[in-house]
Amino acid sequence: MPNPKQDYQMFASFWFWALAITALRIVVLIASPANLGPDEAQYWFWSRDLDFGYFSKPPMIAWAIAATTAIFGNAEWAVRLSAPIFHFGAGAFIYHTAKIHFDQRTAFWAGLGWLTLPGVILSSFVIATDAPLLFFWAGGLYFLFRIIARSANAEEQPTLFDYSALGAMIGLGLLSKYAMLFFIAALFISTIISAPVRKALLKPGGLIAVLIAASFAATNIYWNAAHDFQTLSHTAANANWSASLFQPAKLAAFLTQQFAVAGIIPFAVLLFAAIRWRPPLATRWKMTTLLVFALTPLAIVAVQAFISRAHANWAAAAYPSAIVFITVWLFRHRAGAFVKASIGLHVLFFVVFCAAITNFSLVDRAGLSSATQEIRGWKEQSRAIAAMADGYDAIVIDDRALMGAMLYYQQTSPVEIVAIDPNNNVDNHYEAFKAFDPDKHKRVLFVTTRDDDIHVGYRFATRTALGPKTVMLGGGLARTYHLFDISGYHGAK
Repeated sequence: MPNPKQDYQMFASFWFWALAITALRIVVLIASPANLGPDEAQYWFWSRDLDFGYFSKPPMIAWAIAATTAIFGNAEWAVRLSAPIFHFGAGAFIYHTAKIHFDQRTAFWAGLGWLTLPGVILSSFVIATDAPLLFFWAGGLYFLFRIIARSANAEEQPTLFDYSALGAMIGLGLLSKYAMLFFIAALFISTIISAPVRKALLKPGGLIAVLIAASFAATNIYWNAAHDFQTLSHTAANANWSASLFQPAKLAAFLTQQFAVAGIIPFAVLLFAAIRWRPPLATRWKMTTLLVFALTPLAIVAVQAFISRAHANWAAAAYPSAIVFITVWLFRHRAGAFVKASIGLHVLFFVVFCAAITNFSLVDRAGLSSATQEIRGWKEQSRAIAAMADGYDAIVIDDRALMGAMLYYQQTSPVEIVAIDPNNNVDNHYEAFKAFDPDKHKRVLFVTTRDDDIHVGYRFATRTALGPKTVMLGGGLARTYHLFDISGYHGAK
């Protein structure tokens, strides 16, 4: 029987903890000495020139960075600020989905479970495409469930706003990361196997949702068409189907990594419940739809891992629905203690991670320096290289990671910073849109990870080695770039 007082306490507790966790994440971002990593610096560079697409990703990540940095400036924490905010928003959608369709207890623990998932903890401190994707995915799930539930209610039918919001969430998700296509695949499967889903979507409102989603996606498709389909080509190359196919070890690694992304208890419960799935009649469409939206990304990416390779986060979209499904399943099987134990373990991880990301000496003492090398030393490295650039027409770089660091940490450099294509093939955004121009850049400071310049030097008449620039990263690790004075470009032979 509902207990209004207890429900209110859980309602207030969820919002207190959700806001507290998000506020703590922002404080830790501000306190952290972490430099922007290569991808983060690239996304920041994109945000300086807003568009409907970029070389390797849709545009949402750049738009989000542009919004936060316009308000708070260009400090690292401001660049990353939208990440914890997006995850807070995803948690709010998950909470409301569980509250409306199950109960307040499920909503509290599912929402809190989301905010403390290991993958969400890590993603909250990095500006990447997963955070906006998961926000719009969770929002799409919320409006989908609202539409289905209202379609089954003779007294309250879904509104034009409901369908429009669903379409907007899908469309904006596609502008965040192409993994939102998994949402469409799960929606298609659910429509086939579930009568309530068919009843809700196979009507004029469903067409409106499709048209709105398509209108958002069309902006990025148009950008791709105008730029030789760069993003789609990069995404296809990332899938790496041209390499040797069928990699059972990669599949095993991907599935093992999901225990780290979702947590040991949640992922184990998801697998166990999926294998033994017998949906209760009263909530069949709800639980089945949640399971479909969890398993679809996992299945697609598992196939990709088996065929070629897959990163652990490629199936992150499985977990907004999975966390609700897991929470409901455990409480219904009188195993709520596992929900609380899981969150307790994840909170412990959160505390340890916050300590580590604000004090890298702890990481070094633990022998884990290699895990942080991508976010250390870039400021010092870029400063050392810039100090050598007087008198040159440009600093020319063949390394995407350093290129991003130089553009971010040397924003006021009087010497232009450009990329050179070392293999006669455009491989990244800088080579496409921030490229070396031999008509402008006569004498340049060339910077490379190699200790020779032969891979580009054959294009120039004069080449002089200037020596290495090395930065210590902690834990005995170092990063070295080699500098060359080159001029007299005569083109590739």
